[in-house]
Amino acid sequence: MINTPAPALDVAELLGNIAQTRCRKSYETLFTFVAPKLLNFTRKQLRDESMAMEVVQETMLKVWLKAHLYEPSKGAALTWIYSVARNVKFDLLRKTKHQQDWVQGDDLWPIMHEERDPDKLPLEFEAIVSEELDSLINTLPTAQAEVVRMVCLQGASHQDVADAIGVPLGTVKSRLRLALQKMKEALDD
Repeated sequence: MINTPAPALDVAELLGNIAQTRCRKSYETLFTFVAPKLLNFTRKQLRDESMAMEVVQETMLKVWLKAHLYEPSKGAALTWIYSVARNVKFDLLRKTKHQQDWVQGDDLWPIMHEERDPDKLPLEFEAIVSEELDSLINTLPTAQAEVVRMVCLQGASHQDVADAIGVPLGTVKSRLRLALQKMKEALDD
């Protein structure tokens, strides 16, 4: 029995079918052929299995959505797909870095109802800090002080504060931002 080579897969033709008729069969064939290659390629670059899988998934989604952008005169179809994957990888890395740098307000404010931690300030120092904080809040305009007390000391949400004092949510956020900025400047002096 003679082994005949399998017919070469025409990636450009598959992309054309996807672009013109949204041919699912062509997409399945392309996915089965390309996804494992992309996964191996991204695994080597990222050394992170879950991120590599995400790059492949996003890339193949973009191939489905943007197949019409491939132009055979500008290069090989497989090269185009790898370019899409490269862009997806960079976008994902940028997004991941941005999320690592992002800090939420909850990360900055201590939880008010915790068990006593032996590494925390002793009670006598806590009273001093509380007194200083109270006097700092008292230097603020009344409307800003009220928002700071409700949000920071009582743990109310911005929306709860807006409802309680009868102002728009944006006003609460502005008052809080201005108050915290003034408090920071006072502490820096």
